[in-house]
Amino acid sequence: MKFSCFHIILVYILFFINMSIPAQTGTKDGSKYGHGEDSVRCLINLTLCRDQVKVGNYGAAFNYWKIAYNECPQSSQNLYIDGARIYGFFIGVEKDPEKKEALIDTLMMIYDRRMKYFDQKGNILGRKAVDLLKYRATNIASVEEAYKYLKESISLMKNKSSMTVIDAFMASTIALFNSGRLSDMEAIENYSASTDIIDFTLAENPADSIARTVREKIHRNFNASSAPSCQSLIKYFKPKYQAEKNNVTFLRKLVSYLADAGCYEDPMYIQASEALYKQEPSALAAFSLARLAVIKENYSKAVTYYKEAIEKEQDKSNKAEYYYQLGWVTFEKFNDAQTARKYALQAINLKHGWGEPFLLIGDMYAKAVDCFADEFKKNTVYWVAVDKYNQAKEVDPSVSEKADDRIKVYSAYFPDAETLFFNGLKVGDQYKIGCWINEKTTVKAR
Repeated sequence: MKFSCFHIILVYILFFINMSIPAQTGTKDGSKYGHGEDSVRCLINLTLCRDQVKVGNYGAAFNYWKIAYNECPQSSQNLYIDGARIYGFFIGVEKDPEKKEALIDTLMMIYDRRMKYFDQKGNILGRKAVDLLKYRATNIASVEEAYKYLKESISLMKNKSSMTVIDAFMASTIALFNSGRLSDMEAIENYSASTDIIDFTLAENPADSIARTVREKIHRNFNASSAPSCQSLIKYFKPKYQAEKNNVTFLRKLVSYLADAGCYEDPMYIQASEALYKQEPSALAAFSLARLAVIKENYSKAVTYYKEAIEKEQDKSNKAEYYYQLGWVTFEKFNDAQTARKYALQAINLKHGWGEPFLLIGDMYAKAVDCFADEFKKNTVYWVAVDKYNQAKEVDPSVSEKADDRIKVYSAYFPDAETLFFNGLKVGDQYKIGCWINEKTTVKAR
């Protein structure tokens, strides 16, 4: 083992300083390092442990760590930080289930001891819970235990809670809701509290990519659960509405949650959307009124509000959604596929990995048969339609079922091999579809 000059000098100084002091460990006398030779022994083991952890030599680090852990537990928080890393490594490589469980139990004890000696309960509870979920996520009792730690951690840390803790809190919330151990009201309340903390973090630092990633993740997972139904959301927000109806922050949250759940026709959504637009004609408010206009079949007004929402929106993902819905209205209600395609392409450029705009363009192409008088050319438009459906499921597997259904329908209209032959074509040839579509594709046979 190589020692730095600093380490050697430190040992000698401490040795001579403590030479006449009786040896006693920190465990026995309640001091930070102990006294006499034992204090020297503590500092040497702390230093050597840290050196080994830094280079990932956890087996060697453990030998030094256990001495310091047993003899001078109040010496340094690094003792517990290093201990968690060491045991995390051991848990990761252990194959025997019983031994692994014992190691996890010891890791939990390390966190408990750290809380005993160092006054950072909120932070340490959060770390303990995250590791408990990491290693025992399939044990619902452990998930419930971790959830309680996370909830207490957040109540202590508030807006200073780490994004890792928020992520774990919502993961445990959804798991417990799905298992019937949390109500839909509790799930909504936890989601609301979590997004408030993330929004505070992003207001402090808009460039915080971790906070944005966690926000997107918990938003996606929460809305994929059955907790935020129209019924449960109305039940949650209704008692608060009268007191908060002039609170813009509350209205934003209410409108956003109801929109995510598709509760566009609920009277509370209509009332809140109109109230929000009056107080703050923001992108969200304009989008909400666009949805209301669609419900009322006032499509011209809807287009106006969609365009206003797009102009005011800064978030790319939200703007993509607005462009997509504007494209849908323009295509379905005004039969202007060429303009609608422009909007769908804007959505694709703003939100990568989203399949819905590709499906929409495919639908436009599939209905473009009137571009051509010739029966053969009419059927070639299905080639480019299917191309878009294939692109949709390539970039976004979540739309695969919808894409495959469309592919099955429209591929039945492909020209057969004989028709291709009479038109001087064979499967795999390059072919350009004209009219407003103006796209290249490959020849396909029924």
